[in-house]
Amino acid sequence: MTARAISHVKLSEFSGEKLVQQYKSIVNPVIEVSINKGKYVLNSASVNFSYGLMHEVFRSYFRQDPSGLMPDDKALILGFGGGTIAVILLEELGLKCSITGVELDEAVIKAARDHFNIQRLQKLEILQQDAMDFVNACNEKFKLIVVDIYVDNALPPQFEEESFIRRLRNCLEPDGKIVFNKFASTNAQMSEAIAIETLFKNHLNDVKTFRIPVNKKAPNLIIVGRG
Repeated sequence: MTARAISHVKLSEFSGEKLVQQYKSIVNPVIEVSINKGKYVLNSASVNFSYGLMHEVFRSYFRQDPSGLMPDDKALILGFGGGTIAVILLEELGLKCSITGVELDEAVIKAARDHFNIQRLQKLEILQQDAMDFVNACNEKFKLIVVDIYVDNALPPQFEEESFIRRLRNCLEPDGKIVFNKFASTNAQMSEAIAIETLFKNHLNDVKTFRIPVNKKAPNLIIVGRG
């Protein structure tokens, strides 16, 4: 994943959110912690990363498709962000599994610790690392793998390639599940989602796509496949 230096209008400037703290990032244009409707949220320049709309997206998904994780199971979150998925699994759903979170952006990890107390979660390990490097060197097997890798509002194209899906499959338990979040606000992004779904069907079983319309104009497509 490469860094980008682009001038953006910050999300807090047009969303009405109250800015709490801003972090400089070498990965994203900017990282912000803001207050939205009385709750702290973690944003990049133009999208919510954690605890806002994205929290609702994954909360809705896991209600429709329970993880099935047991206490001895391991979950992997690629694109950990501020910890939304970990909080849903460990606190809201009360699961006892262990979680490895991989996040490239050091500013995001710092914000998660400073403002969201993510270190309170038990059985959680956070690695500051590129997701591709982690998957290439992976020698573990996970029951659940969640892919939520974004630089601001863009999914880097290397994570949509067949080679990545194939390597990801090698990190999965035989009866495990891969969950891939794809933001689809344009026809081009919808076509990309269909291509990812096809790759899943080539390498995984029981493939399904969940349309999560939290943002009605730009739904998230959660593409799921089993080992």
